[in-house]
Amino acid sequence: MDSSELQRIGSIIDQNVLKSDWYRNARSVHCFYGVTVKGEIPTVRIMGNALSTGKRLVMPRVTDNDGGMEHIRVTGLELMQPGLWGIPEPVGTERVPLAEIDLILVPGLAADLRGNRIGYGKGYYDRFLGKAPHAVKAILIPDRFVHDRLPVKPHDVPVDYIVTEERILSCIL
Repeated sequence: MDSSELQRIGSIIDQNVLKSDWYRNARSVHCFYGVTVKGEIPTVRIMGNALSTGKRLVMPRVTDNDGGMEHIRVTGLELMQPGLWGIPEPVGTERVPLAEIDLILVPGLAADLRGNRIGYGKGYYDRFLGKAPHAVKAILIPDRFVHDRLPVKPHDVPVDYIVTEERILSCIL
């Protein structure tokens, strides 16, 4: 998908996220920085809304090539710099304990109806999601990338919701 199509779909996905009860009730939102050249839904509008409505915005900062991330509070979107993979990451120093994160917005390439997802293969988010079982987890992807079933590995951690431009799917069994 080209960047303009991802932007168009992303604005609809943003609206779906912002109107959900789980977003409105979250006090602390962990959000990835969506990069359209990687095929991701842009998330700047969601991050801006979190900041403007008084939610605590938390973003990942990659610490190594082996799946390590730390979770940093962001007080302004201008406080970013390219990280290990060239994706904007927070420059702040305030780490947020995982127990304090209510909602995690997850990137990915595809998902299935059970909440399993395909990411970029490094396992960063599977490691992270496995340490935050209390948080609501939602993947943001175009509807055409939602499948009936995807291959699953033992370390994969499913999400609770799939948010597309057409629907919000609950994967909670």
